[in-house]
Amino acid sequence: MAKKMATKTAKKAPKKAAKQPAPKPPGATDAIQQLDAEFMKAANAKKAGALVKAFYAPDAVLMPPNRPIVEGRAGIQSFLQSLIDSGLSGIKLETTTIASAGDLAYGRGHYTLSISPPSGAPIQDAGKYVVVYRRQANGAWRAVADIFNSDQAAQ
Repeated sequence: MAKKMATKTAKKAPKKAAKQPAPKPPGATDAIQQLDAEFMKAANAKKAGALVKAFYAPDAVLMPPNRPIVEGRAGIQSFLQSLIDSGLSGIKLETTTIASAGDLAYGRGHYTLSISPPSGAPIQDAGKYVVVYRRQANGAWRAVADIFNSDQAAQ
C-alpha cells in the first residue's frame, strides 16, 4: 500500500518548467525584408540619417550609377540627403532573391523611384540592385555593399 501511495504522490508532483531556449535572431531573409521596409519608410519620410543608421554598416559602400564610390555612413548619408533634397517623392524596393551563407547574405531586386524636382518635370526611374549584407557582432544584419543602376537609357 505504501508503494501505491508513493506512486500516486509522484504523479501529482508539479513538473519543473522546461527552460525556454533563447529567442533565435532573425534569419537573413526575415532581416533583409525588414531592412527593406525600414529603408522605404525612412526614405519616403525624407530621413536620410535614420535610413543610413538602420540599413548600412559603419564601413558600408554605396555604388550609385555615374558617380564615384561612396564610402562610410557619413558619405552615404550625404549622398542620400542630396537625393532627398533633389525632390525624392517615393521609392519602392522589391527584393526578389535572397541567399546567405554564414555571416554574409545578398539581396537582388528591382526598385522604382519618383523625383519631383522643385523646378522641372517629375522623374520616374526603375532599375535593379544588389546589396551584400554582413551579420554584425550584435546579430543584426546591415548592408556593407550596395549597387544600383537604372533600366532606362542614360540621358
